[in-house]
Amino acid sequence: MSETETSTLDAFLSWAKGHGVESDVAVEKVPDKGLGVVSKKRHFRDNSRVIFVPSVVLVNASKITGYAKEKAPKLESFYQALLRDGFPMNERIIIISFILFEQVGRVSLGESAPPPSLWKPYLDILPRKLHTPMFYNATLKACLDGSSLSSVVDAKLNKLKREFDSFKPYFNKWRPPSSTLQPDAATNVDVVTFDDFKWADGVFWSRVLSFGSRIETLSIDKSSLESGLDDFHLVPFIDIANHSLTPLARWEVITDGVAGAELILTQTSNREPIPSETEICISYGEKSNCELLFLHGFALKDDPWSAISFPVPFFEGDPIVDEKLSFMKYHGIKSLVSLSRKNESIELSHESIRAMWLCVLNEGDGLKITPCETKPYPVELIIRDKVVNSVEMLDSVIQDWELFPVIDARVVEIILDAVENLLSNLGETNERVLKLMETANSREIEYIKIYREDEHRFLESAVEEFTRKRETLMSNELVERYLVEEE
Repeated sequence: MSETETSTLDAFLSWAKGHGVESDVAVEKVPDKGLGVVSKKRHFRDNSRVIFVPSVVLVNASKITGYAKEKAPKLESFYQALLRDGFPMNERIIIISFILFEQVGRVSLGESAPPPSLWKPYLDILPRKLHTPMFYNATLKACLDGSSLSSVVDAKLNKLKREFDSFKPYFNKWRPPSSTLQPDAATNVDVVTFDDFKWADGVFWSRVLSFGSRIETLSIDKSSLESGLDDFHLVPFIDIANHSLTPLARWEVITDGVAGAELILTQTSNREPIPSETEICISYGEKSNCELLFLHGFALKDDPWSAISFPVPFFEGDPIVDEKLSFMKYHGIKSLVSLSRKNESIELSHESIRAMWLCVLNEGDGLKITPCETKPYPVELIIRDKVVNSVEMLDSVIQDWELFPVIDARVVEIILDAVENLLSNLGETNERVLKLMETANSREIEYIKIYREDEHRFLESAVEEFTRKRETLMSNELVERYLVEEE
């Protein structure tokens, strides 16, 4: 590490210790990973505490808004302006705008900026360069051509650009009073750039921990917790731990009646000792290489959690597609097909199955969708003369229908066609992308290669899986009869 990086890390470690963080590990630079958590003693993996992070240093939306009201009037004005103008004030927006204010806005305000926040030493160690596809140059981005991630990156960039453009006038209020500006000050220069905004969003998604998800995993009685509990938290020190498929540790929420009061990074139940100078990693969850590359900027050769997603392939010219989408949106059904590897087979998520049912059903099947003006629902969905007003009702009506094998066969046929197209697109670009990769040699290129190879294998497996499913369904007498009638 450079002298500046070492000084910044020392300041963070001193700050953490001074605010009650307890640790038996060191924070060091790990090859190809940035900072990591490394053992300095021989620990036994008996669920002993490795790191303790008290509530006071956690970063969440509630703490940020409290800080803004008490000590950062410019940030408070920013939040109030967004509320006044009808912008969504969710946890993500609050956290990334706080990061931008502390790291960018404070510089712009100069002497008129408020004193640094409690979390300055933590924010200073955040990596200023991210290696995710959101920051790829043209060559690296072209290496994603033909993959499912290519369109995902484009969609995310477009979404972030729209967000940035809407927030830009509010960010530009982070300027010092006009009386303190020099006559030639470039007040037309944006305080926050699009690259700044992308960076803060990337920091959020790559480091944030969901307390809500952990509480559900632990089956904690939420009635004992405080209301309005924040879900997303940045957790200094613990978020330095890197990902592994064989983690030596896990993070936990310690509730004591108030979730998030403290966190513990614990070791798994195993009496084998951990030698000193061993990196202690955690698991980021069952994430596919597509998700790991997109959020964290790396891929794993032996990642078992292969998966792929693509938009629901509605039929071109479907006269009621808008009504279907309205029903799906109201009932929280994403217009997305998600395939994942489970127990050596390729499976559709149940939410994707629901979306595909709505995709393949038509008015000839007795499906009716009409605008609903007198009820809380935007549309009224009727199948088999039954009003469907919940996803549970949708499951019941479809699965109890005598035509269910026919509906299932239609879904399988369309999914098979979609994955065959995805595999074909990936294959068609492989030769060109491989030549392009020869002109560049970087960590990003190696991860892209791993990701593309993994996706190719997964799609081949998906084609085989859904071909078998189609053959099985085609042998069903009811399906055979309907296929003849449709011809």
